[in-house]
Amino acid sequence: MFDRENAVGYLMIGLCTLAGGILLFSILTGTELRYTGPGWLAAVIAVLFIGAVLYGLFTSGRRWPDPLTGRGRRWWSRWRGRQDDEDRR
Repeated sequence: MFDRENAVGYLMIGLCTLAGGILLFSILTGTELRYTGPGWLAAVIAVLFIGAVLYGLFTSGRRWPDPLTGRGRRWWSRWRGRQDDEDRR
């Protein structure tokens, strides 16, 4: 259950749970949340995010998503587990 491959998923679930808990606390108590940190931090995080997106786009190349995935069979044929007329030829 706790495989190494699932670590990122568990981390994301934990972060989403934490954020949801903070937002529920804010709603239930009527507390207004304010960011009081440095103003430059938002710009740095935005640049890092955009850089990571561009890195992911340009390093993966044409490997993902595979444009040929699922070709030759229609979705209802795949769902039922049988071949389409195009596959029989």
